[in-house]
Amino acid sequence: MKVALVDNMNNNLFALARYFRQLGVDADLFLIPDSSHLHFAPKKDTWQELKEVPWLKEFPTSYHWKNYLRPIHRLVRREFSAYDKVVACGPSIGLLYRAGIKVDLFIPYGSDLYNLPFCNKQISSYKLCKLVIVYFLILYRCYLQKKGIQNSKSIISNANWKVAQQAVDRLGCQSTNFPRIMIYKEELPPRAFEKFAFFKKHDFVVFSPTRHLWKTNAEPLADFHLFGGAKRNDKIVEAFAKVVNEKLFTNPLLVLCEYGADTEHTKNLVSDLGLEGFVHWFPIMSRKELVAGISMATFVADQFREGMSATSAGTTNEALAYGTPVITNTDGAIHSEDDPYFGCPILEALKMEEIYEYFQDYAKKPSKYKKIGRLSKKWFDENLGEGLAQKYLGLLG
Repeated sequence: MKVALVDNMNNNLFALARYFRQLGVDADLFLIPDSSHLHFAPKKDTWQELKEVPWLKEFPTSYHWKNYLRPIHRLVRREFSAYDKVVACGPSIGLLYRAGIKVDLFIPYGSDLYNLPFCNKQISSYKLCKLVIVYFLILYRCYLQKKGIQNSKSIISNANWKVAQQAVDRLGCQSTNFPRIMIYKEELPPRAFEKFAFFKKHDFVVFSPTRHLWKTNAEPLADFHLFGGAKRNDKIVEAFAKVVNEKLFTNPLLVLCEYGADTEHTKNLVSDLGLEGFVHWFPIMSRKELVAGISMATFVADQFREGMSATSAGTTNEALAYGTPVITNTDGAIHSEDDPYFGCPILEALKMEEIYEYFQDYAKKPSKYKKIGRLSKKWFDENLGEGLAQKYLGLLG
């Protein structure tokens, strides 16, 4: 079976292509030219040399609005005529529909499902534009996205991803209840660990590489006035401050990344709590770098916001892959039998006090959490990673 995978937001399909090929599938990944998401280029996801990888190809067109008017559909149709199955995400599904290419598996990353198909959301962002052609172009792009999704054979979503499931229902589609985040777990070279060598000087390391979104409404969220920003990273900083104040460990360390709209607010919070000597800041890093640090940490901390499940977040799944206990809010997903993360050994927490309780418990029973780390890695291998890739292959038939 020859499979084409199109677009690569979050490096999801690059990881899936690698698993497919590992399972004996002839899979090619089509990258979008002039993509603005360089942080998610394949080279950011692997330590392997990619200069001469024949299965990494370029999609015939970019997402520039002019290409929705040009006759590029013939190029797309010709390029994909050799493939038995097509897997896609992002706006590519609309361009593939325009070319008469039926998508067999749509794995949305978010806004490509709950935003792009709906013109009212798109048009509202062009309030200042009075050009009629732009107005009709938005209508056309929304139409293509909508039809592409509706004509897909399988759509990945689940009931606990509420905003996406609402979009699936609104489009009149049925979805398959599988996880979406795909992470390829590769053997890390010794050089991957060099920048994290100082972790060994500390008896307790909490690594939180999540975007800082807690004080500003950057998403935006309608209930921001009730619950704050999308990640609520402030809770992990406050829980760690309690660790320091209670002297639970000899040399504790909180590791954060300069990533997200509220980075400066978090730095101010760190200063206000007197934690400057206990916090290390890294610049934004690629996944291939992050996972080395994650694997060396005592805990990974992700997000702690009401109504937001971290099962769709990269950080939580990276921690599972590399066997580090992860504390986060899953909005009840791990306790719901209908959710693909049911039974996953994630440490559920929402309140600052709940986060601190895990730290306090670790000080008494470190072996308990080492076991959770091993169970996390096992769960990932069976339910995500190659195990999930096999489920996707089952959908392709």
